[in-house]
Amino acid sequence: MSTLIYRFSFPALLISLIFLLNVQTFSQDVFASIKIASAANPVIKIEVKFSKENHLIKKKWSFSNNYADAERLERRIRNFKVFNKSDIEIPHKKFADGEFTAENEAGSFSYEVDLNVPENKSLMAHISWIDKEKGLLMLNDLFPNFGKENISARIKFELPEDWQISTREKSAGENEFQTDDLEKAIFLIGKDWREKEFTVKNTKINFVFSGEWQFSDAEASEMARSILSEYDKLFGEIPFEKTQIYLIRFPKEIETGRWRAETRGANTVILSSSMPFKSQAIQRLHEQLRHELFHLWIPNSLNLSGDYAWFYEGFAVYQALKTGVWLGQIRFEDFLNTISQAYNIVNRFGQNYSLIEISKNRWQTGSESVYAKGLLVAFLCDVAILEKSRGKRDLDQVFLEVYQKHGKSNVKKDADESVLRVLNDFDELKFIIEKHIKGTEKIGLANYPTSIGIKNAGTSSEAKFILKEKLRGREKAILEKLGYNRWREILRRSR
Repeated sequence: MSTLIYRFSFPALLISLIFLLNVQTFSQDVFASIKIASAANPVIKIEVKFSKENHLIKKKWSFSNNYADAERLERRIRNFKVFNKSDIEIPHKKFADGEFTAENEAGSFSYEVDLNVPENKSLMAHISWIDKEKGLLMLNDLFPNFGKENISARIKFELPEDWQISTREKSAGENEFQTDDLEKAIFLIGKDWREKEFTVKNTKINFVFSGEWQFSDAEASEMARSILSEYDKLFGEIPFEKTQIYLIRFPKEIETGRWRAETRGANTVILSSSMPFKSQAIQRLHEQLRHELFHLWIPNSLNLSGDYAWFYEGFAVYQALKTGVWLGQIRFEDFLNTISQAYNIVNRFGQNYSLIEISKNRWQTGSESVYAKGLLVAFLCDVAILEKSRGKRDLDQVFLEVYQKHGKSNVKKDADESVLRVLNDFDELKFIIEKHIKGTEKIGLANYPTSIGIKNAGTSSEAKFILKEKLRGREKAILEKLGYNRWREILRRSR
């Protein structure tokens, strides 16, 4: 992604988050107020006051300095001040950008945050920003680390007359919200977007569209409904009572076909540019939704610690690909082409490191290898399970067991150890785990079982996987579980 630089002028914006004294209905750890410091640029002034009932009163503050591949976020913080319980300012010291210490315990504090759109527009899916028409406020990068999980807050917005708010957080009055988890809360503010609500099982989905697209809102909502329904079949439930999907257009200068996304808690944010044709736009959105909505379960509903992107990103890419075949959105030929591309990427860049090592360093070395090698290893695991069970089990069983054993109601455990323990329950996966997930052995073409009816029609350095000309009965049976001829079944049902 190339870095693009431009400046916006935007109308005056006033966001005011007032302190509320009535806590009979909702309880919270903090109250806050947010104001725009200038109409010429989006510098937000934030004031935070501790609730009398909480135990967060402190002397030290630390703001996040990075998130995903966004760096130096602490440099957005300025004019930090601290006040005692009588609202009298008390001295403090700044040790570094985003690092502050007060002489006495604070009752409240204030600071400013620069929310200009980042120069690297791909970061707009991951951090807070405001432009002339809208803004995305991700509260995790607007507030300091409070030293505990699940910080609750009471929030009231005062916006320009033609601006609105869209969020999944609980309403506590007009333009007033209660969040039980500050780090997961997201608010879209601004104007000129559309919302479409629908229900899957007992879960309410609110799909928010900002910008014009080549598909209709109804078409996009049906995609999300079908994908959520498919994952519901896998896991047996949808883990949230309400989810929010934001689909936002990148600024016009972003080249065709680029997108970035994040699913945080029960919120999915997709920033995307246009595609040349409607069919491509639909294909791209389906791909985005398949991958991001899977995160509602893995990792967002798991109680695991550590960065295990090799599983929750790499394996998720494979599951989303397979789901695309199963829903009839992509052909089995497309499935094999993607496997071929993943192999070729790994063969060029990712063979000298274990999957776990690549995962730990993905933001420093680029995430392409994590997705490619994760997808490739997930495919190997799926094939191994299908072969051993004669088509009775597949990788779905791994995802289900991880979800059941390590959901939010379970004790928090180390992610790598926990997921590997589930994988090791399958004897047929032990070789793959030791050689390719934990080890650095090269994934050669010989690792691809020819017994499922797939062969390489390319070269030793540039693979192209296709189906054999003649398939045996057992090969067909396993291929059917991967989605081979799935489109025929869907076509038959539609008639």
